[in-house]
Amino acid sequence: MSGEKEIYLGYTTDKAVTPFFKQFLEALEKQQLMKSTCKKCKSEYLPPRQYCQKCLTECELTEFTERDAKLVSFTVVEFAPESLASRQPYVVAIGEFPSGRRLTAHITNLMDMPKVGMKLKLSFERVSDKQVTYKWQV
Repeated sequence: MSGEKEIYLGYTTDKAVTPFFKQFLEALEKQQLMKSTCKKCKSEYLPPRQYCQKCLTECELTEFTERDAKLVSFTVVEFAPESLASRQPYVVAIGEFPSGRRLTAHITNLMDMPKVGMKLKLSFERVSDKQVTYKWQV
């Protein structure tokens, strides 16, 4: 991976990349989403966490392969932070995969207002040479 990368949704930046999240970012470069699993109690997290929130044990990353989901909740952001002002208004949505795992991301190709229960597909986008993210498509 050439140079440090950052995640568009703000998980980490060039200034705060741990080896754990560096592995996560390298997977995003390959259009792979990673989940984390606690080494002790086997709790799973999506997006990944470096340490388990239940027992504080370190987690390990594994690929999360599901891509199809359904919309369970959303909000329309009309007053965005400065870093996202050019994209406003935009929709942030929670999608639920068949496994029950949920993920929050932007929906980027809406033609109408979103509807709870509609189908979503996870995709990836290179925002700039330093920014890679995942997003929902309808």
